[in-house]
Amino acid sequence: MTDVARWAAALSTLVGLGLSLGLNPALYAATTTVLAQNTRVASRIGGMIAGLAVGATALYFLLQSFDPTALVSAAEERASEAVRDARVDAVAGAVFLVGAAAVAVWKLRSPIPTPRTAPVTARTRPWSYVALGLGCSVIGFTTLPIMYMTGRVTEGVTADPALRLVAFAVFLVALAAPFAGLAGAWSLFPSTAARVNLVYARLARTDHRWLYAGLLAGAGLACFGFALLPVR
Repeated sequence: MTDVARWAAALSTLVGLGLSLGLNPALYAATTTVLAQNTRVASRIGGMIAGLAVGATALYFLLQSFDPTALVSAAEERASEAVRDARVDAVAGAVFLVGAAAVAVWKLRSPIPTPRTAPVTARTRPWSYVALGLGCSVIGFTTLPIMYMTGRVTEGVTADPALRLVAFAVFLVALAAPFAGLAGAWSLFPSTAARVNLVYARLARTDHRWLYAGLLAGAGLACFGFALLPVR
């Protein structure tokens, strides 16, 4: 009974870690775009999942050889110093305002966007989604701690290398499940997918440059506001 309880706790922890690693805005933004375009959904989402699995597996075996705690602590300390530095906010604000001015000038010089008569299609190749998944599973402040904890959990549940791989497979299934589930559910509602594709195509043809300029200007002013705060 003790072994069953230990395995149940370990597997539930691995499921949570897998879901946590997949909580990346870039992954869900890419998934939303793929589903809205409704073109080559299986190959593109499958490529992204494959990239996630490859990157996570590589980190899993790499982190068996060293403890990344010191590396993560140093990165967090430098990030905290940057957050407390008013000059960083001022520079970021200036960059945002320059971007807003550039978009505004672009809009004024070309007030009417180039018409697009062809329907919006998916031009991105599946290998790009492999690269996206690979990057999101390797790069980030949370990826190292999550994969290190995954290794520790699989080591703690059993001494058998084969069973450790089985436990890690549960982690990979949890990592892929949200994206595979969304793609599978989307295929069950073809009429809804077609309507969303039409809305996506209409939005893609809309000129959003004033909106982008406003958002960039707002972000720039917010950064300057943070730079002027007396307490950081």
